[in-house]
Amino acid sequence: MTSRTPDDGRDDDKKGSSASAESVAFLLLGGVAVGLGVGAGIDWLVGPRPLWTVVGVFAGFGLALYAIYLETK
Repeated sequence: MTSRTPDDGRDDDKKGSSASAESVAFLLLGGVAVGLGVGAGIDWLVGPRPLWTVVGVFAGFGLALYAIYLETK
């Protein structure tokens, strides 16, 4: 067995903060981009109303926030 020294780079006190700011930003951007794409696709199929694009953006934002919650849980 090896003993852990204080300078081995591990910090058990920061257990829930494994997500970096970069990964949070990519999750948020990806969720909004996917929501925008899905909303625009539904809008293209249904008709020329921006309603589904707006709904898609908000749904993507909500999905991204949920993914960030799961990442930092």
